[in-house]
Amino acid sequence: MNCKYCNYEIKPGDRYCENCGASVEENNGYMDGIPSAPAGVPNGNSQPNGYGQPNGYGQPNGYGQPNGYGQPNGYGQPNGYGQPNGYGSYNNQNPNRYNGPIYGFDQYSGGFNESDGSPKYVGFGEAIKLYFLNYANFKGRSTRSEYWFAYLFRFLVSLTVSFFMIGYMAAKGIAVNNFSDITPIKVASLIETLAFMVPSLSAGVRRLHDAGKSGWLILFEVLSYLLVIPMNIPGIDVELMAGIFCLCSLPIIVGAIVLLVFWCSPSVGFNKWGAPAKPKY
Repeated sequence: MNCKYCNYEIKPGDRYCENCGASVEENNGYMDGIPSAPAGVPNGNSQPNGYGQPNGYGQPNGYGQPNGYGQPNGYGQPNGYGQPNGYGSYNNQNPNRYNGPIYGFDQYSGGFNESDGSPKYVGFGEAIKLYFLNYANFKGRSTRSEYWFAYLFRFLVSLTVSFFMIGYMAAKGIAVNNFSDITPIKVASLIETLAFMVPSLSAGVRRLHDAGKSGWLILFEVLSYLLVIPMNIPGIDVELMAGIFCLCSLPIIVGAIVLLVFWCSPSVGFNKWGAPAKPKY
């Protein structure tokens, strides 16, 4: 059969004329209502694949772009909807929850303490300094580092006093079980206890405040002082004090456990006792 448009011979099995591109249906009269290509145009519609373009409707791969609808990876950005790592920042760019409260502190309602005083995250030397600067401060706050470094300082002082006591007893040839009857030893213990009682109580109250607890819990420690101080007074009836100590031992032990837990608790945010210490970054 010859093509009725260009008279080129159509081979059996071909669907289109190799010369002008007219279909076999057109040559058989099925598409007589459709006008043929203008004369003089070689190879039919001038394109080898479909209606005018080589692969699809005008572009080589998809609708106009190499990967998706116009951009190489997603809708216009390389990783996600507009930013490379999350919605708006490289690696979020803000370590503390998008500029929110740090470590649970509400910095917008009360801020942080940025002064040189308590509460403050300190080392051993500065903790001792704040311990005495806040000698009778029962209203503020103190961090764990302030409190426990000061406690270590007091423990070391008590240990030193104990060594002097042992040295004194050794020099006098006094038996260890008789040290409670020695007036100089009792006086030394009493002086040391009274010297550190007020700053230790105030530091304990401030640490409770910093943990968000009531300072009145310090009464458990006050109870222990009420027993320890009379026992160091020369001439006091030791058996009487021992009986009183046995009666008060249970609340003293319970109170010591409660205070220990709260003194080890972390700082809370801004509260009625003031702002928390500024974190060290």
